[in-house]
Amino acid sequence: MKVRSEIIISGIILLVACFLFYVASTFPQSRMADQVGPALWPKIILLLIIILSVTLLIQFVIQSLKEKKARPKEDLSAEKEGFRMLILTVILSLLYGFGVSYVGFLLSILVFQTLFLLILKVTKIPVLVLYPLSLTVVIYAIFIKVLYIPLPRGTGIFLTISRLFY
Repeated sequence: MKVRSEIIISGIILLVACFLFYVASTFPQSRMADQVGPALWPKIILLLIIILSVTLLIQFVIQSLKEKKARPKEDLSAEKEGFRMLILTVILSLLYGFGVSYVGFLLSILVFQTLFLLILKVTKIPVLVLYPLSLTVVIYAIFIKVLYIPLPRGTGIFLTISRLFY
């Protein structure tokens, strides 16, 4: 049962990534020769997602074909905990997606990463502080300073805070 659901989820991810890759190919190209167009990074990320989901799909199909014996009953508490973490991650991602335009990229990505680490049960304070900060600085440097891709700055007080960094 578990392998079948993993095959279905991998297939869904593959189909969604293919569709989004098609959508990203319709983005308008940049008119400036020295700037990267808006479709480059989504296409790179989606291509990686497609490759990884195909790899997972193949692995799960092979695993499903190899499993002919009935598996013993598994501990359902670990499966329930994984499902709870999945639901929390989906809710957090949706909140991030809707809130980034109001709160701004810099603050929202810091909060998102910290909450995501807490969902994953990371308890070490240095990891909870340094990982989100360092990843935010790297993303800020790449997308804003190198590629000149505008990221959401927020509204109200969040816009004022974002202007300090842009």
